[in-house]
Amino acid sequence: MIEIVIEKNDADQRFDRFLRKYFENAPLSVIQKNIRKKKFKINNKRAKADTFVRENDKIKMYISDENYNNWITKTDFKPSDFKLDIVYEDDNIILMDKESGLLTHSANKNDYGNNLVDFMLSYLYKTKQVNKADKTFNPAVVNRLDRNTAGIVIGAKNSLALRSLNEAIRNDKIEKYYLTIVKGEVKESFTIDTSIEKNENRNKIKSSKNGSRVITHFKPLESNGQYSLLECKLVTGKTHQIRFSLAKNNTPIIGDRKYGDKKTNKILKDKLGIDNQILLAYKIIFNDIKNLEYLKSQSFESKKKNELIRLKDKVFNL
Repeated sequence: MIEIVIEKNDADQRFDRFLRKYFENAPLSVIQKNIRKKKFKINNKRAKADTFVRENDKIKMYISDENYNNWITKTDFKPSDFKLDIVYEDDNIILMDKESGLLTHSANKNDYGNNLVDFMLSYLYKTKQVNKADKTFNPAVVNRLDRNTAGIVIGAKNSLALRSLNEAIRNDKIEKYYLTIVKGEVKESFTIDTSIEKNENRNKIKSSKNGSRVITHFKPLESNGQYSLLECKLVTGKTHQIRFSLAKNNTPIIGDRKYGDKKTNKILKDKLGIDNQILLAYKIIFNDIKNLEYLKSQSFESKKKNELIRLKDKVFNL
């Protein structure tokens, strides 16, 4: 016999619904069968499917330890179980290191369950960091990366954190830095300040006097004359901002199929297998953010930085 006590978050629901959540790995037919066979008692009384469980109710389960362990919902989850690479997390935020090729959000119904946000939600719900009963809030991310751009994505676990982070981004209280490898030699730092608009049909950015203003600072870290490693700091945050700005500067990102140099991309694909833009959201720095003051001056870096540096060495040595 196994005995458990109903906690506050599990209270005030039908017993059969409680069991379906508690025994996530048990088929519904198995749960129903065991209820009919009187395998469960609530406060020493027979439990029926439509009995409501209350906080501190004692549930006795007359089932084997083997069945219990096979049926029970897993609670010792690790981030790796959800295809998540977590850089940092606390009660309010979660910083995730997105892989290149992974969508941040689902673009259509075929992407459900296979994007960073869904991985994050699954992790937070199954590790009981978010209350499923809260119908007015879902954890969300506050910055979005292109499918083939890797690096740090910021998630908010509660509504207060989400509002605070969104306000911080609007007021430039979160510094976002990227690393990239571009074609051409870059000797000095420069800034691209331009206006753009999106061509929805082509999912591509173009210059536009009446479009949105974008500002990006670029700093050269290393060059071999033919290619350069750059650090990019976003002032604004628009779709394809870095990619478009560098193409406009005649120093396109290597591997970029939308804005890059086709001849260069072909050479690098044939020799190194590079098939997408080499762009990494590698570092964020938090400034003074209301309700999240403890994060002030904290800096976090992507674990993928070293991978990009190793790739840079290969490109520079071609």
